[in-house]
Parts: sequence; structure tokens; C-alpha cells
Amino acid sequence: MQVTIIGLGGTGTWVVHPVATWLVSQKKPSTRLTLVDGDAYEEGNRDRQFFRYPGNKATSKARELGEQLPALRVEALPEFCNPENIPFICGEGEIVLLCVDNHPTRKLVSEFVQANCRDIAVISVGNELEYGTVLVYVRRGGVDVTPPLHALEEIAHPQGKAPYEMSCEERAAAGDPQILPMNVAAASACMSAFWKFVTAPESFGIEPQSADAKQMRAYTRVDFDIRAHTARARVLPVAPASTPPVATSGASQEQEAAA
Repeated sequence: MQVTIIGLGGTGTWVVHPVATWLVSQKKPSTRLTLVDGDAYEEGNRDRQFFRYPGNKATSKARELGEQLPALRVEALPEFCNPENIPFICGEGEIVLLCVDNHPTRKLVSEFVQANCRDIAVISVGNELEYGTVLVYVRRGGVDVTPPLHALEEIAHPQGKAPYEMSCEERAAAGDPQILPMNVAAASACMSAFWKFVTAPESFGIEPQSADAKQMRAYTRVDFDIRAHTARARVLPVAPASTPPVATSGASQEQEAAA
């Protein structure tokens, strides 16, 4: 099993350890975990991020996991995901946990996967101050089993720049306020989707399907709000390739922007 985590910031830092621990518990020698992030850990983020060592986040976490979980093969790519390195990040048969905080990178990953990968799963998690969204994008046999991330208007036409396009000063100024409870909740939702995909792939419409597959289809999207203590799971239909992205607006769609 090949699992890749892109983004080790506020949410990704809390996704890494549960995923790594679970992978070790499966006792599969071929398992590999790849960590991708071009950013460096800053002491100012200690109130909601955990890194034992200073420096690049991917390298730091890989070193930490190597000490704590020596049975797991962990690799670090100390770069931001970009058009040049994405072919080496997203490959056939992988499970990608996309824990970034910007739509340009989500669009980059989603479009690359749709154009180049036959069998892959992308679990994207994003959050704002008190609410967040998990999206599950699955391809099998070159076909979208669930909607791509860029089926959403705000991802198809993102505002702002991706981290690889920014200077250090721009990246420091671009971060939105976040709080630890929200980051942990988002990480938990991402881990739950990952576990569900690995242990019950038929839940996402992947063959072979059991007789009660319809009842087992859990979700392709979850919106959650820690202030209201609510979570809403939905199964989104796969639109034809020619269908334009879905615009999201209005109070009934207040959580779309957190995708």
C-alpha cells in the first residue's frame, strides 16, 4: 500500500501519526508512507502543530516517525506540490491524503489525477475557523467513480496562488486564522474517510459490490461544524465530463468554500 500525505500544516500534522500507526498495525511489508511539504516548521505555530524537530516539515516528520515506528517505510519530499513534481507524487494505486489549505493545489492534484491516473484515491480535507469539508475522489479503470475535486466551482476557478508560486513573505501573510480543535476535528474526519476507503471500498461504489452496496455507500463528501457540533455526509453524483463545475452560493451552501 502506498499512502502519500500532501501538506503537513495545521491539519496534516495531526493526520500523520494516526495514519502511520494504523499502517504499521496492518503488518504489510510493502507499505510506504510519503510526506510532502516544502514549508518549514515555525515556533509560532506550536499552539496547534506538533513537530519534534525544527526545519522542513516533511523531513522533520519522517525523522520522527522513523524513531517511533521503525517498521514503517517513510519517505520525505521537502517540496511543495507543483506541476513539475506531481508526476512523482501521485501515481497508480496510491491513496493521497490532501491536507493543503489552498484551492490552487487542490485543482492541480485533481486535474492531474483525472488526466493521468487510472486507479487512485484522493481524500481532500480543508477547514476554516470552525467548519470544514472532506471530499473523496476515486478513479478506477480510468473512470471517475466519485466526482473530481474540481467539480466544485471554487476549486475549478481558484483565487490566490499556490504555495509554490509564493515568496516566503507571501506564504507567511497568506495563512488564515485556525484553531487547534478545528485542525484535530479535520484530521479525524480525514482519518475516518481513509479508514473507510481502505476497509470498505465498496462504500464508494468500487467493485466488487456486495448485495447491500447501496446501503454501504457512506459518502463522498462530509461537512462538519465544531461550533454547532454537526456533521453532514453526502453522496455526490458523478457528472458527465462535459458538465461545467457546480457553482456554490447561498446560505444552504455555507460550507462549500471549506472544501
